[in-house]
Amino acid sequence: MSFEIVVCPVCKQKLGLQAYVLPGDDLVCANQHCGTTLRVESRRPTRIAIVPLEETYNADSRPESYG
Repeated sequence: MSFEIVVCPVCKQKLGLQAYVLPGDDLVCANQHCGTTLRVESRRPTRIAIVPLEETYNADSRPESYG
């Protein structure tokens, strides 16, 4: 199974993105002290961005958790 390593822009935690994670998907930083919600913007090159806090309170949105 292949995956790519990206770094959380907030705490610098390394995160492994599996091949099935697509642009537009949300995920949560694996660092238990960070927990920032991130969005995959593109895969080649792989870019992630911080999701604004007001967008994280949507009950229908369930980001992939690494914790």
